[in-house]
Amino acid sequence: MPALKNNTVFEEPNPPILHEIPLKEISSKDLPPDIKIAIIEEKQELPKVAIIIDDIGYQYETGRQLLELPIEFTFSFLPFAPYTKQLEEAAYSKGKTVFLHLPLEPQSADFDPGPGALMLADSPEIQREKLQRCLAEVPHAVGVNNHMGSLYTEDKIAMKRIMLELSNRSLMFVDSYTTAASVGLESARKQGVKCARRQIFLDNKLSKDHICGQLEKLVKIANEGGVAIGIGHPHAETLEALKDCGPHYESEVQYVSIVDVL
Repeated sequence: MPALKNNTVFEEPNPPILHEIPLKEISSKDLPPDIKIAIIEEKQELPKVAIIIDDIGYQYETGRQLLELPIEFTFSFLPFAPYTKQLEEAAYSKGKTVFLHLPLEPQSADFDPGPGALMLADSPEIQREKLQRCLAEVPHAVGVNNHMGSLYTEDKIAMKRIMLELSNRSLMFVDSYTTAASVGLESARKQGVKCARRQIFLDNKLSKDHICGQLEKLVKIANEGGVAIGIGHPHAETLEALKDCGPHYESEVQYVSIVDVL
């Protein structure tokens, strides 16, 4: 099982890059006055950046420090991790948005998604039971994003089962987008689940400079399209980068909960 030096399970290698098409610039030269006013009012609100911190539950101290940062994050907890219940309760008590980081089967058996993972070889009943147990482990979750899952998220039938459960519970879904063939968004939309897809992994390379550079890319996407979604992990380098580089962009964007962009 691939693990970093801080023992946090890492994501699958080489996730697809999501190329966003910037919004086409519209000239207000000949627009009616009421439309011009609406455009001006809209520009007064800063673009929104939502950052999900995945894999919470294994690194207590790093998780605790991330909870203390003044930047707004969404915290996604791995089920059955040793500090999930403690940190999840702390996040909830601080008014943070809580997600379940649902472990799903990857393409390669070399990568272990961890306890509670939904596997395609399991019967539908077992998969449903696993999902329900994982959700019970993170009782304050208002949504789900996938941990690994490059194989599972390509399966329409399996993803439909997940989305039916999320719809019944009024939970939202963010596709971590670990495979370009993911049907996560399609499945969620068909079942009426509020959904989105991440655009940037902040810390696919563990260096402060790289993570700050990825954050800059995320801010650029937000400035072009109004909204951007990034994912990071509880690494010391990520904590340091967000602490030092995050405040630099507060005049350009507003850091928000994922709930505010769905």
